[in-house]
Amino acid sequence: MRFSIVAAAALLMAGAAVSPAQERRPDHPGPDSTLPRAAAREVARLYAEPHGLRGHGRTEIRAADVVEGHASVIDGPLLVAGRVNGRVLAINADVILQAGARIDGDLLIVGGDVEGLATAVVTGEIRVYREPLRFSREGERLIIEEVAREGDDDSWWRRWERRRESPGRSRLVIASAGTYNRVEGLPVHVGPSLRMVRGSTRLRADAFAVFRTGSSFRSDSNDVGHHLALEARHGSTTGLRAGIQGFNRVAAVESWQLSALEYGMSAFLFRRDYLDLYGRHGGEGYLGVFDDRIGDATISYSHERWSPRSSENPWSLFRRGAGWRENPALDRGRFHVLTGRARIDTRNDNERPWAGWYVQADVEQGAGDIDVAGVSSPETRGSAAGRANYTRGFLDARSYNRVGPAAQLNFRLVAGGWLGGDPLPLQRRLSVSGPGALPGFDFRTPIEAGADPGTCAVGGAVPGRPALCDRIALAQVEYRGDLRFDVLGGADWRRDDMYFRNDAMWVVFADAGRGWLVGDGADRRMHYGPGDFPALSTFRTDMGIGLDFGTFGVFAVKAISDGDEPVNFLFRLRHRF
Repeated sequence: MRFSIVAAAALLMAGAAVSPAQERRPDHPGPDSTLPRAAAREVARLYAEPHGLRGHGRTEIRAADVVEGHASVIDGPLLVAGRVNGRVLAINADVILQAGARIDGDLLIVGGDVEGLATAVVTGEIRVYREPLRFSREGERLIIEEVAREGDDDSWWRRWERRRESPGRSRLVIASAGTYNRVEGLPVHVGPSLRMVRGSTRLRADAFAVFRTGSSFRSDSNDVGHHLALEARHGSTTGLRAGIQGFNRVAAVESWQLSALEYGMSAFLFRRDYLDLYGRHGGEGYLGVFDDRIGDATISYSHERWSPRSSENPWSLFRRGAGWRENPALDRGRFHVLTGRARIDTRNDNERPWAGWYVQADVEQGAGDIDVAGVSSPETRGSAAGRANYTRGFLDARSYNRVGPAAQLNFRLVAGGWLGGDPLPLQRRLSVSGPGALPGFDFRTPIEAGADPGTCAVGGAVPGRPALCDRIALAQVEYRGDLRFDVLGGADWRRDDMYFRNDAMWVVFADAGRGWLVGDGADRRMHYGPGDFPALSTFRTDMGIGLDFGTFGVFAVKAISDGDEPVNFLFRLRHRF
């Protein structure tokens, strides 16, 4: 029996699974909103339509009540035991559906959650946005407050900043520049940031130094990076964006398996770094289109210098006597890289989706020179130093499907790797190993001999156990059901002013995946032709079960394809996918 700990202090957050609802003021809903603009405008439009019921604060539709027409509630909660012959709109409010409740129409919630779907009927579409809506009221009209939205680096857990007192557009930023890791410690952006808005056009300029707590402050080191960026964006919900940037940063070879929070907390707390890292220094220009409702597409061109980075010895909360996994010695070289990226996102909720698709895809054409080849297993590639022209692709497609009032069947397919040209540089290789891919198998378990379908090492382990696969394929499926707690023995507790919300779900899942090498080789278990696909019987498989409490999950996983592997237990701070 083994424990694979991916999260940080997960048990301390268990109280969030069943917690008292928080009252919200309609005009001051709390933290900065990241609600999609299209959703905010839809709410304002729907609220202005004729209604059979408008409520403010705690509102109840009793079992004998029938609402003819639409029902809207601001700053609820809304408790429904009766029937609504129309749409239900909850703004900065939770919706509690009691047994026998019926909504003959859509259910749209912003700034709240829904409970009781298992014992109620909703004939229309259900959409839940957890982000609150910022607005003011003029009679029966909502005036939406436009809130400037930043990129992912403005998340609450990654940013502290000091703004100027004037309402100007400049500010001093002190923010995390990435996840905590064994090469940098914590990378930190420090520098000015400028924002300018003219109508529907926004200009952003950043000039950051990147300090690394693991190496920048030593007397024998001047390891300071930089991030210089200029971007123009035209359009509100749809439009164009273009920009240029110069960078000197530490990048991950692959980061698709876990969330950034989980990567960083695993390293900071438990000295377990699941990333392979390398230095990336250069400049890039890009042009893209976006539609906040469905996704975006970008094409970029960059000139970069890649270099290996060695492990430092940053501090960790636990296991300080254990050594860090050695960071693999990757290639040193210079490359021109042309990349096309596309993203489609139709999920109803970014954090806990019930329906929709999320698809990320990219194709990369690289041309350059490898000056010093990194360390790899003998059969991974031939003579590596010299000219390298390659084409690589990557796809991550996820489908979320509501199959019952409180049940989901979700699917994920990940595939990527070499598409043509010379063998891939080590910085562009892939793997299928670890808690985010095949959690039934230990992360990059060393092998004494033979072939490893997780990392594609042939003939023995390589220092640092890097990702060496030319291609990978991974399929994941999960069924999620509502886990209910009857803490009051069947009493009609929802009628009280203080009620409890249960976010827990049970999850059953299965995974199948492997990597392989393209081309000739002595070990036919690992080498396949450019047009060949490994037999499904050669894939690693596992199955698991667990509890997802919304803020964290606890899972037990057993390898199926290798019966000798013991059960693994793990915590997650995000949904599996």
